[in-house]
Amino acid sequence: MNKITVTLNGNPAEMEEGLTKVDALYQQLGISCDANWLYLDKEDDIDVPLLPDDYIVLHGGEKIIVGDISSHIGENPSVRKPIRVTFNGRRIKEGLKRAKINSSEICSRDEDLESPKLFADLAGKVDDFIQGGLSLVVQDTDSYLTISAGDDDVIDIEECSKDERKPPKGQKTYKIKIDGELHLVEQQEMTGEQILKLAGKNYEEWSLNQKLHGGRREQIRLEETVDFAQPGIERFETVMKQAQQG
Repeated sequence: MNKITVTLNGNPAEMEEGLTKVDALYQQLGISCDANWLYLDKEDDIDVPLLPDDYIVLHGGEKIIVGDISSHIGENPSVRKPIRVTFNGRRIKEGLKRAKINSSEICSRDEDLESPKLFADLAGKVDDFIQGGLSLVVQDTDSYLTISAGDDDVIDIEECSKDERKPPKGQKTYKIKIDGELHLVEQQEMTGEQILKLAGKNYEEWSLNQKLHGGRREQIRLEETVDFAQPGIERFETVMKQAQQG
């Protein structure tokens, strides 16, 4: 685990190097985005608002300050100096003109791979996987790389739960277990009714539970949507309704 130092509102703070959700910085400072925003303090350029759902790759040396919410800057401001990140070993020729970019947009710059996976390339540390659809605050020090997704791009939600990892969003295939039987589903969300049908059972006779990490069980309603990228889901179990009543 590589530790780096950043400045949080004037005070040095030890953080883990790599991809960080900004919400963790709000929690560390004990502030709410309803009253103030965090900003990435940039010399000779616009300070960049850091919102809780944004992500930033921390390298060390960043200066993050607390300030009033500014409607004049906006959530994703244009920058005076285009940001030139490194992508697959080369500095991009045209600089990024805004302070933030969607991770899927970065990934799509690789025209040689059909379904690439994006990583933050970190020297001296295992590279951090970056899932699609994230709002990334970009810096000139950022380096990204892509690899082919391949057959390993199947996410086993039970393994993620037991390892206390959050399953990545937007994956092609999720592996779920219903009554001990494995199923591969090519969608991130399904309703309770769809999961029961996958198990070959109907909602009139059967109910559906999800077992969560730690042993807790929750019943899933017919129309309720289950997001396989939500952390903590281990597996699904069907229960005959008559047996429940007796």
